[in-house]
Amino acid sequence: MNYDWVSSVDMLADAGIVGFDAAAYVTGAPARFVGHPQYPVYNIPPLAIQPPKSDEYNSPNKVQNIVKTPVWKKVLFGALALTGIVWGVAKLRKMPACLKSFGNKIGDFFKNLFKKKP
Repeated sequence: MNYDWVSSVDMLADAGIVGFDAAAYVTGAPARFVGHPQYPVYNIPPLAIQPPKSDEYNSPNKVQNIVKTPVWKKVLFGALALTGIVWGVAKLRKMPACLKSFGNKIGDFFKNLFKKKP
């Protein structure tokens, strides 16, 4: 078994990232320490992380509109949308007649269902 990962998790414990013996936890062995190890773990990279000065994205380009939709796409979409609206209105105007004929068909079906056939 390769024990390189044991030193890696010991470095995490020494840096204060984990507060227990992670290697012993993974292998099921009794813990060698709780909290930080009593012996120094060497070869730890420095954890001097500074918070950012500002928490926003400042683009070097001052262009506000990143996506530039061409005019032909806008015109095509407008024409398709207008066609769809006109078609939908025409279909909705025919809806009452369609519902009435549908209701008559359902009524006739149930009338014929209970008729005795000779």
